[in-house]
Amino acid sequence: MSAETTLTIELIRWTFTVDPAHRGEIETYLLDQGLEVLVRGEETMVATWDEPEGEIEEVIEGMWAINGSPFEVTHEEFHRSNLLLYDADEETKAVA
Repeated sequence: MSAETTLTIELIRWTFTVDPAHRGEIETYLLDQGLEVLVRGEETMVATWDEPEGEIEEVIEGMWAINGSPFEVTHEEFHRSNLLLYDADEETKAVA
């Protein structure tokens, strides 16, 4: 038997297209929820949520409510399975 490991979600990225008439409201809503938002053109938005807390579905439903109807959201999750920190030793720093 093998034990399953559940990885913590470190980052969520959503990509979606919205009605330009509601873009500003949706952007403000997501910023208030703690997400970072990048707007591409008039309609395409990319939102990232670092170490998400709360109910993901509720935030999406909030966007849909602002928009007046549901729209497709591409949801990607990133998990930290390994964290390394590389640092030059003092000798290398002195040479540079």
